[in-house]
Amino acid sequence: MIPEVADLVQVWKTIRGSVEQMLAELSDEQWERKPEGNNAIAAVIEHVALVEKMFLSAIAGQPGPGDVQAPFKASSWSAAQARQQWQESLAFGERVLANVQPEQLSEFALKLRFGELNKRQALAYMIAHTDHHRGQIPLLKRML
Repeated sequence: MIPEVADLVQVWKTIRGSVEQMLAELSDEQWERKPEGNNAIAAVIEHVALVEKMFLSAIAGQPGPGDVQAPFKASSWSAAQARQQWQESLAFGERVLANVQPEQLSEFALKLRFGELNKRQALAYMIAHTDHHRGQIPLLKRML
């Protein structure tokens, strides 16, 4: 893995590790409970995993998952499924990012509502998105 990507992956893994520490003591029922007016933790984790897969797929030049908002539209969730998607996203990211070459980082990755991102920007945006939702976990835990 090239140094620039390795540095970003280290940040990504640190953020994900922090999420995992916050969730370690929660039961499946707590993962799946939806506090009134908020999202279930399982929905947040599924959403983050789908968004990570979307960005990583774009970096790999592959089609990404479908509706990344689907977990927020659901009426029930599976803690086991959310955990599995979370782990699969990390494994997929490690495979994709291991092969990125420096010249590829400036290549087009995907278009979002606000504009186009190259692969470097997509990776940075993905990490920022994961960190954003990391910040929601303590708030949701307090509501359980």
